[in-house]
Amino acid sequence: MKNTFEKSGFTFVEMIISIAVAMVAFLLIYQFMSSTRHHYLYGTVNLQNLQEGRMAINYLRRDFSCACPRLEDPDDAGYFPFQKARKQVFATASGEGAGAGDLIQVLPHGLLFYKFSFSSPGYKPVVELVRYEFDSAAKTLLRTGQDGKTQKFTGIEDVEFKVYVHQIEPGVPLLWVRLKIHEGENMFGSDKIGSALELTTSISSPFLNSSANNPYWRFETGHKKL
Repeated sequence: MKNTFEKSGFTFVEMIISIAVAMVAFLLIYQFMSSTRHHYLYGTVNLQNLQEGRMAINYLRRDFSCACPRLEDPDDAGYFPFQKARKQVFATASGEGAGAGDLIQVLPHGLLFYKFSFSSPGYKPVVELVRYEFDSAAKTLLRTGQDGKTQKFTGIEDVEFKVYVHQIEPGVPLLWVRLKIHEGENMFGSDKIGSALELTTSISSPFLNSSANNPYWRFETGHKKL
């Protein structure tokens, strides 16, 4: 009886086809995982930076809700300059110059204004100077108070300030704030992955409203610097 031996195995063509199928499968899996990771990272932001941005918004709300133009006593400044300052409220020229901060200065990347301080006694309202400046290189928003202390809000990629009035109530000036929160310096291995989160808010001050619309409210006639 003649024995025959059957040889089993892959041919070269079968091996090439198997490798090609495996590579296609791995490529599809990689593309799926990469797309999923990209879409996940696109909506993420550094939690610490987000907290810093929310804290900056809280400080801005607290300060600007008490904002006012600083007014000299009308007996010293004169009645007409006093009334003009009350109605104008906002400075039209950028930069400090003489009497900086007497009117509210709103720049694209900074604020300079006085706000009421209610902790000091006296018949004249006490006001203090507050300044907000944005350092683009350090990605930091700086708040400096009358006492000279600086509060830093880090992880902010961009800052924008504007003043506007709504058509429903044109007599109420509003401060529009936009903070662009940085997702982290090379947080995920590439600064091209992810998208910065934007926080926006509008802030009003009842003192600005009354100063512009109620010229007989005596609480705002003549201020004392802190």
